Amino acid sequence: NRGMGWYHAVQMLEGRCPSASLDYIIEPWFLGPGAEGPGGPEFNDWAAETAASSGTTFGTSLADLPDPAQPRVALISGRTADNPRLLTECIEAGCKCIYLEKPGAPTVKELQGMKDEAEAAGIEVLMGYNKNVCKYVRKTREFAETVEGSHVTFVSNNAYENTPESLGECFERN
Repeated sequence: NRGMGWYHAVQMLEGRCPSASLDYIIEPWFLGPGAEGPGGPEFNDWAAETAASSGTTFGTSLADLPDPAQPRVALISGRTADNPRLLTECIEAGCKCIYLEKPGAPTVKELQGMKDEAEAAGIEVLMGYNKNVCKYVRKTREFAETVEGSHVTFVSNNAYENTPESLGECFERN
């Protein structure tokens, strides 16, 4: 299984976001203590290939980034418990816009604190979401049930199995 950070990275590397460049990937676990553990060698092989083919720089800390030469956007797709700290570090690294993967923070209080911190710094934060549990998807499914012969298909790039048992993993792994 690969995380959402990997998926977003591949989208940018493959040119699916033509106005974006993927200049840096910060990955403290697989480039540090997790380098030899499950997934570590595969990540490091991919990092080496990606650095060679795209010029993307890999590192372990936002503090190591050079000052931005142009507006910098960050995508935070880390462990939920780390996200409040990562948001602060992104602001300190000169990011002007931050895309924050759901659920954003362990508690509503921490998420509110992150919102306040970003607003005080004049930073725009965009929040990712899980389309499978949002209201418009539920309403679409409910409507489809009222139309004989209707069929609704949702395409997802999540690495999770479509089972109730996997739902907890989707939210709890990070």
